[in-house]
Amino acid sequence: MLICDDEADIRALYRVAFEQLGAEVSEAIDGDDCISCAAEGRPDLVVLDVYMPNRDGLSILPQLRQQHPEARIVVVSAHAAEETFALSRALGATACFEKMSFMSRIPRLMDRYGVA
Repeated sequence: MLICDDEADIRALYRVAFEQLGAEVSEAIDGDDCISCAAEGRPDLVVLDVYMPNRDGLSILPQLRQQHPEARIVVVSAHAAEETFALSRALGATACFEKMSFMSRIPRLMDRYGVA
């Protein structure tokens, strides 16, 4: 699985939570890095922040979906409005969550998607 967020502390929190549940985790720091890491690792799950420097999550979402049609792409944002989440779904996101509630949802995501 791949975590893409420009905040190192957030990536570390997500990494620990997913690894404790048995996932192998890679990290990307922005949209361009995410595209490169996804091409190399072929992730089954991508946790994608919306607002990042360089290319943001929404700008890479169609490319990720096209290049990795089987991947589950979960969009996470601290500042996104419902319109942003609706656009994310239209661009190919599997699910969308606010950052404040995302940590508590990680075990259910692992159960639901069987991420390795």
